[in-house]
Amino acid sequence: MVRGKKRTADECEHNNTKKKAEGCVVSVLRADNVAWFACAFSVSADMCEQIGQVRRKLQRIGIHHILFLDETHKRQGDVDTFTIVLPGEPSFIEASATSSYAPRYDMIACCSGRTVLPPIIYSSKDRDKGITQEMLLDYVRNLLAQAAGALDTYPLTLVCDRAAIHNEAKLLQEFHDWGCQEMAEVIRIPPASAKRLSPLDNSLFNLWRQRVLAGGPLTEHNIKTRMSDAWNSLTSSDIKAQYKHCGLMRHQDVYFDCPNPATHRHGK
Repeated sequence: MVRGKKRTADECEHNNTKKKAEGCVVSVLRADNVAWFACAFSVSADMCEQIGQVRRKLQRIGIHHILFLDETHKRQGDVDTFTIVLPGEPSFIEASATSSYAPRYDMIACCSGRTVLPPIIYSSKDRDKGITQEMLLDYVRNLLAQAAGALDTYPLTLVCDRAAIHNEAKLLQEFHDWGCQEMAEVIRIPPASAKRLSPLDNSLFNLWRQRVLAGGPLTEHNIKTRMSDAWNSLTSSDIKAQYKHCGLMRHQDVYFDCPNPATHRHGK
């Protein structure tokens, strides 16, 4: 019996990576020591159809009647990776903590098509390993239900991703129990579609992170204020641009960002 050469751990990982990368085309171009990577992941026609159906429904509802909810976080000690300094100034920024184990502050945020709603921020002392369903429902009870009702818009539809804490029935019941009868429906978007459907996950959170870090390192004393102020600084034009970027404006092509329209042939 002849045995082949035993594979190393690196070889095993390489083979597993090849299997996982099926359906992904990677091109690498190098010129003057600059590498450009283009990766076109395989997206099924069925996934595009699911996204298209959600977009059609939300376009009919209208952006002023749609609320998006999601969670994000920042860590104490976070700073901009790069910055510009004047001649003679130190080229480094002093931070109180730089480790991935630095205290983490979680924020639950929500926005409509024209304004942001009050967020809630939890420190590492306020929660165990992350935001739980009870913490989310507590946010609805104490802040979100009243803020949504104050929009004076009927009906309202809440849209969120498929995280385990986002239970449609419980969220809807909590809104109604705390006086927001305007909330008519809670929708969870298809899996792996947040980047194409959610204005929060898409770019609003990115814009928020830039504004949080604009004032220098985050410390225990300023992090909550900076997170809240940065969120409340988002304007109607900031929000509307991201709703449009997600294909939620009326009369937009619901398949405008399909990665392979020639193959999928939507609407044919």
